Amino acid sequence: MSRIAIVDDSRLVRTFVAGALRSQGHELVEVEPSSLFDVLGVLREAPVDLLIADFLMPECPGESLVRACREDPMLRALPVLVLSAHRDDLSLQRMQQLGISGFLLKPVEARVLVAKVAEVLAG
Repeated sequence: MSRIAIVDDSRLVRTFVAGALRSQGHELVEVEPSSLFDVLGVLREAPVDLLIADFLMPECPGESLVRACREDPMLRALPVLVLSAHRDDLSLQRMQQLGISGFLLKPVEARVLVAKVAEVLAG
C-alpha cells in the first residue's frame, strides 16, 4: 500500500488518522509539527505518497506547509489532503490555488477519511 505522512499538532488526531489508515494497509509517518523546517526535513528524508496536514497549527501553519511543498522540487508533486476544524472559504480557496488534492472537516469519520485517501491516491 501507500506511505502517508500525517502532520497535526493534536496527538489524538494523528493517532486516529494513523489507526484508520493502517487498518487499510497503509504505512503511516506521524509528524509532530514543531516547525516548518523540521516537517519539510522529515518529508524530504522519508518520501511519502500523500501528505495529510492540519490547516491550523501554531508552529507550522497548513497553508505555509503546502506553499513550501509546492516550492520544493522534491515535494512539488506530493498530493496534499488538508484537515481543518474550521471552514474558511477564503483560506480554502487559497489552498485550492496551491493545488491541494482535497479538504476534510474535522471531526472526520474514519470511513470518510479512508474513502477520500483512496480517491486522492487513485489520482
